[in-house]
Amino acid sequence: MTQFYRQQQLALLGAYLIICMLPMACSKKDGKAWKPLDLAPYGIPAVVMAPDSSNVESFEMGGQKEVSILGNGPSLYSLQVYAGRAKGNKILEQTYRQLLEVKSNPQFGKVVEQNKEGFIYELKTTDPDRYSFRYIHLHRDTEVVFTTGLNRQYDLSTIKKLYESVMQKDN
Repeated sequence: MTQFYRQQQLALLGAYLIICMLPMACSKKDGKAWKPLDLAPYGIPAVVMAPDSSNVESFEMGGQKEVSILGNGPSLYSLQVYAGRAKGNKILEQTYRQLLEVKSNPQFGKVVEQNKEGFIYELKTTDPDRYSFRYIHLHRDTEVVFTTGLNRQYDLSTIKKLYESVMQKDN
């Protein structure tokens, strides 16, 4: 009976630690949790997780909308989001099209992770450990493509956090 009681205590302690650590796990490098940022006011049907102090700029050219999101302060957060008319209605086709575009870049190294909505890839540059990603979201007849901000360099762990921050629940 005492061993069973001890196992219950350890299970409760483990659950307590998980609950206490969860807010820290959701925090990013700048020590603050990222919060939902709705891009609908900028004409893009998506929500991303971003630092509270993010600066958002948007413009439209030729039916293509572009939003740049840059975290202020010590955050390494920088995203580019593009939206336009979808060239099909199947997510796998859109992802494959983005993969072909990325592979045409002479700096393309290899795909590190891939799922039906996107992929993380390595870039071959003089800098070690440089990664980027593409994540595709289809909403009705709109294709939304998320990628890293221009002129930013990221290691793999940061890219994974950025990739997770753009994942859409309804994809």
